[in-house]
Amino acid sequence: MIDFTQSVFVIGKKTNNEIQMLGTGFLVSNNGKIATARHVIGNEDKDLVVMLPHIANINEYQDTSDTSCKFTNASVEEINPITDLCLLKTDLRFSGILPAIESLDNIQVGDKIGIFGFPHCVMGRRVLTYQETEVGAKMLLETSGIKSKYATINIQTRPGQSGSLILIRGQELLLAY
Repeated sequence: MIDFTQSVFVIGKKTNNEIQMLGTGFLVSNNGKIATARHVIGNEDKDLVVMLPHIANINEYQDTSDTSCKFTNASVEEINPITDLCLLKTDLRFSGILPAIESLDNIQVGDKIGIFGFPHCVMGRRVLTYQETEVGAKMLLETSGIKSKYATINIQTRPGQSGSLILIRGQELLLAY
């Protein structure tokens, strides 16, 4: 399994001297572009931040009492309200290899997927979590007269998981949900 601790992040919003954790995002380019779900950032696009990794390895214990964090500012580069996707721009630089984004056409119902995200971040816990499940269905959803491809995944989600990285066959597919 690939360790995504350095390329999956908590997306937050600066309010006063605190950061409100909103959801998950992940790198899609080595020059700091991060994908998340549009509903993670809501209608506000000011004071967005990306919290920098707090662990170096997924097998480390993650201390939930450690509320310190380092962050970098983020700005909205592009939003697609039809598909609920948002691309953020940061000054992050990543020298690792990022898997290619693939089409849902290459996924079969029943395929195993892995999810890296922060499912409890909106409750104040920054714990990067890995989960496995299967694709339960493929569907077309129509919004504003435009049909988009979606997959149903067989897992009960938590609010902080929105924007998580999804992997097919260990490393071949990245999606936000």
